Amino acid sequence: MKSAQNKEEFMNQFSKAALSATVALSMIVPSAIYAQEQDTENVNTNAAIYKTLEQQQNALSAYPILTQAGFEPYSDETEKGTYVIPGLDSTLTLDDQDKVERCDSMTPQGVAMADDYILISAYCHEHEHHSVLYVLSRNTHEYVKTIVLDGKPHAGSIAYDPIARNVWIATKDHKNDTGSASFIKLANLDAYDFTKDKAPLKYDYSIDLPQLRDDSFMTCYNRQLYCGYFSKHDNSVKTYIYDINEADGKLDTTKRHVAKAYGFDKIGDNCQGIAIDDKHIYLSSSDGPKSNSTLSIFEKSEHSLLTSNAQKNITLPPRLEQIYPTGNGGLLTMYESASSAYRDEGSTIVDRVVTMNIEDMLKN
Repeated sequence: MKSAQNKEEFMNQFSKAALSATVALSMIVPSAIYAQEQDTENVNTNAAIYKTLEQQQNALSAYPILTQAGFEPYSDETEKGTYVIPGLDSTLTLDDQDKVERCDSMTPQGVAMADDYILISAYCHEHEHHSVLYVLSRNTHEYVKTIVLDGKPHAGSIAYDPIARNVWIATKDHKNDTGSASFIKLANLDAYDFTKDKAPLKYDYSIDLPQLRDDSFMTCYNRQLYCGYFSKHDNSVKTYIYDINEADGKLDTTKRHVAKAYGFDKIGDNCQGIAIDDKHIYLSSSDGPKSNSTLSIFEKSEHSLLTSNAQKNITLPPRLEQIYPTGNGGLLTMYESASSAYRDEGSTIVDRVVTMNIEDMLKN
């Protein structure tokens, strides 16, 4: 926000946002076209479901916006701006005893752009293995390596602080059953090699967020970290904005901005992600396999983030998770539908990160 007054107003009104999924869908993906696994040493790097990008595009024909604002604007770029989500069939990680073991139930959650990388977070759906970050090349779109995280966080969102060069991860304080936030220095991520270390990459910094029962979504913008939690159980929403200390990149918890509200219809777990750039605020929502997801785009000056006030509400396939601005007019969109836990639900599957052109989304 451009002023303290606007910031306070934004957060007070943000807590009133209630996104809900819409039209039911049942589109079965034939098992015959499931991609065959091509395993590398640490992870399968092929797409989990569709052998080719053309097959993926055909499967998304019910969503013309994905063609108009997704594939067509990036037709001259590598894989039309998409990034294959690796590791969904096989990821070398650690088990509960920190022994190296393969996991076949990694479920993708977060996506972020960090310098020359695209980062994807994933957790073991069976809760038997350490969570991971997949590192992809932003330019070539190729898999680079896997970062095995310390523990088994849901890692529902990740964010990058380009000033301090820290990768933030939504974590959890299991001892106190509250949310937490952690970061890994990008330099340490660069140096990490699981094939040699056979150990998780420790967080460089972690902080408990006792105000939050969980850390459901996260984003970093303008030297601040946005953390939020939505609950269906008590129809409540809590959102906190923490200033990032310029000296060390850590959170200044003495300067947090708080929003807390109760009694909102269907807010629950529907809000999966928030993203902010210099022009817009973006909210993603999804609610299971039978309902479409919604991406809402708001003017930066909008303080009441209700779908009725959105500049544009866009219908997308089920199980949309985090969204993340590319900084050059695009928005990365992450889906969890291709994980082994969800791919047989009978809904539309997306096994790639899809870049959406913001200008084209607004005009279509």
